[in-house]
Amino acid sequence: MSELPSPTISTLRGVLLGTLDQYAPDRPDQVWRLYNEASLPIDCLIPSAELLHSLLSRPLTTLNLQLAGWFGDSDAKASPLPVLAAAWADDRPDHSLYHLPLDICPVEGTYMGILELIETIDTPPLYRLLWRVFREREIVARYWTMPASPRHHHAFAGGLATHSLEVARDLAGQAAMGPHERELCIAAGLLHDIGKVWSYTPDMFLNTAARAMGHELLGLSRLERELKILEGEWPDGAYTMRVLLSGCGRMRQDGSMPSALIARLKAADQRSCELERNRRNPVHAWKPNRWLPPAESDPEGPGAA
Repeated sequence: MSELPSPTISTLRGVLLGTLDQYAPDRPDQVWRLYNEASLPIDCLIPSAELLHSLLSRPLTTLNLQLAGWFGDSDAKASPLPVLAAAWADDRPDHSLYHLPLDICPVEGTYMGILELIETIDTPPLYRLLWRVFREREIVARYWTMPASPRHHHAFAGGLATHSLEVARDLAGQAAMGPHERELCIAAGLLHDIGKVWSYTPDMFLNTAARAMGHELLGLSRLERELKILEGEWPDGAYTMRVLLSGCGRMRQDGSMPSALIARLKAADQRSCELERNRRNPVHAWKPNRWLPPAESDPEGPGAA
């Protein structure tokens, strides 16, 4: 048996996919996937349990990744997988979400549609909130691929992200809202069903937490750390997001409450559900018939004596 040639050491910038619940220190042969700055996949091994745990314990982040690879065999399939030997950060801006593949959501256009909508947010604390939320590893792993419901609306792979984008786009296009209201509604539209990420068993039955709390409160509780940061930067924004994501709330001491924004979010949510059901089953779709003027000979028409 011929010995392997010395490994070639290379460094690239990219992200490591995976969640902490996949961490298995007794399985050094487990295959992990990286994506480089061109969003190209690279499968690798990470034999260092300490390094692996460190990477999976932090949000999705663009890092400098040092790989040791063996490329001496003419048969690429026979070559061992490269090994991730080290990872470290640098001072450049993090673009981790843009390193993910365009087909991370199986519904074409949904992934980039959401990122483009996030880029329209001009209020820095709210923009940072969305960026932090979408870099959470459990959200990266589930939000883009899971259905919005097991049997009702958007019940297909990628349905949750597609429905959220539809709701957010609906709200983004509504008139009679100030810029801050519009941006809060966009953020709430993207996150209003985020609790579903933690609400289902692998076979899409509600788990005990979701049955007890509902996905709205479950999502709100999971986002509380991020909302607390937002509260320190923009108290009104955090209050509004909490109210919108819970679907209810209490008036502030001055008697104010964003009731109209709650109604807008609920209406956009319902509209997305109805449109998807109509696309799936047009026979039962509600649709007003086109108005036609009465015939001139119609004695009951507006020209009748």
